Amino acid sequence: MSPELEQPLTIEVHREGPAATLTLEGELDPHTAPTLAEEIDTLVAEGVTEVVLVLSGLGFVDSSGLRVIISADRDLAEKGGRLVLRAPSDNVKRLLEITGLLEHLHTD
Repeated sequence: MSPELEQPLTIEVHREGPAATLTLEGELDPHTAPTLAEEIDTLVAEGVTEVVLVLSGLGFVDSSGLRVIISADRDLAEKGGRLVLRAPSDNVKRLLEITGLLEHLHTD
């Protein structure tokens, strides 16, 4: 089995106080979205109030990935925090535009 199939999503976490930056590489789909959701949930439980998702390395996102992003945005907002999407790849940016999410989520 190729390494891409074994690890279709890698998440690099950099935490600084109440902020965390997660750099994502690969695909965000039904198989990998729960991993991202768990990572974000753990960080929020530990007191992180700002989560930045660096999306430049994502080649593919489907509806399950979008659900994780929307849920994280809602959960952080309810706790007075925020989710920021940084440097979405062209594919991801197009998906966010098509779904109208680009207007509703924080991006930089």
